Amino acid sequence: MIAAAAAGSGTVLEELAGTEPWRPRILGDGRVALVQSRASIVRGDAVDLCVHVGEGATLELVELGATLTHDARGGAAAAISVEVVVGDGASLTWLAAPVVVARGAAVERTARIELTGSARVLLGESVVLGRAREPCGALTTRTRILRDGRPVLDETLDTGDAGSLRSAVVAGAAGVIAGLTLAGVRDEDPPPGAMQAHGEATLWRAAGGAVEVARSAGVVAERWRGVLGERVQLMLPRVTAH
Repeated sequence: MIAAAAAGSGTVLEELAGTEPWRPRILGDGRVALVQSRASIVRGDAVDLCVHVGEGATLELVELGATLTHDARGGAAAAISVEVVVGDGASLTWLAAPVVVARGAAVERTARIELTGSARVLLGESVVLGRAREPCGALTTRTRILRDGRPVLDETLDTGDAGSLRSAVVAGAAGVIAGLTLAGVRDEDPPPGAMQAHGEATLWRAAGGAVEVARSAGVVAERWRGVLGERVQLMLPRVTAH
């Protein structure tokens, strides 16, 4: 659980708790890192992450390494649930590290982001479609963004059907699928490859080689940081992280 609240000209952390597979830690430059406490996600795992950014607060999450999902232990698919609430006038930036879907992996991930009023988010996600010289496992990931209860984005990626995944209309021969989502505010002059959602959001999606996709995503992310607005530095937490 990560909870941030506005305080004067900055943001304080009211709660900072977690065990596996991530432990949240404050970085020296005012960001919060999701530090891996173990190397991978395997079948049968159940992971819950809750993030609350209070009214007027600003939070940036970073991940220090990729998440590997692979076939181990047997049993049901691993389940990852992400719940995010961003209050009026608040902003969240979360440019996640890649998720590597190894052969035989089975993972179901859901992310629900609720925005209130003038809340804004910048989200980045990327999926590596298998390790070197192996097919991709099964990852189903669904992201829903709502603003004042109304849908802004509802998007699902399913890598379990190899025929569909490797078709020309999805990933083809690409090794990586990546996406950036700016929601709660639009880029009125979006870069090449971006598209406007029906609601207040601008989307960028790409598939290809890891290096080229990462380079392009970095350029767009830097631009959208400016659209999102300046980051307010975090102050000392009100509670002890555990």
